[in-house]
Amino acid sequence: MRRYFISCLCLLFLAGCASTSGSDSAKLEQQEVAQAQVEPMQPEPAPVEQKKGKKSKKKESTKKVQYKPKSEAQIRQELDATARSLLTRASHTITPSKHNKRVTQTSKGYVATYISVDPTRYTTDMRPASKHGQYSGFVRYSEDVYECTGKTRAEALKAECHQVRSKRMNEMIHFDGTKWAY
Repeated sequence: MRRYFISCLCLLFLAGCASTSGSDSAKLEQQEVAQAQVEPMQPEPAPVEQKKGKKSKKKESTKKVQYKPKSEAQIRQELDATARSLLTRASHTITPSKHNKRVTQTSKGYVATYISVDPTRYTTDMRPASKHGQYSGFVRYSEDVYECTGKTRAEALKAECHQVRSKRMNEMIHFDGTKWAY
């Protein structure tokens, strides 16, 4: 290894000297001398290929973490927490929202409309699924539709809004044995 390093340094030195000399033949001679001094590199052994279909005889030391099965009460608590999270996200991302109303023109003027979801008003239900330890969950909530009216677009956006209808929603989510997914 040491000889290899020294020969590489010599090669760099000779290459630098060759660049300062004017003759191309002198450069070629110096490069040939430097290459002759460099030890040939030993090829790395090729990796041993395994035949397809056979597993290696080495046992992998991966430890599987075993979880204690959750009680039904714990699963219900997680369903409620997931439902709250789902409805909080829905209340922030629903469109049209209270801060971004949809305005339409009617024969009487303008109507600004938005939808609201209250993340505190919901019910949940849970039923066992086909596989042991898995459940189907239901989150029931309502989307309230509000309208504000005015003679102009600006008046409709600033007017007081009133609830005109409510839409009942039923979301189905699944518990796979570790967490609720929707």
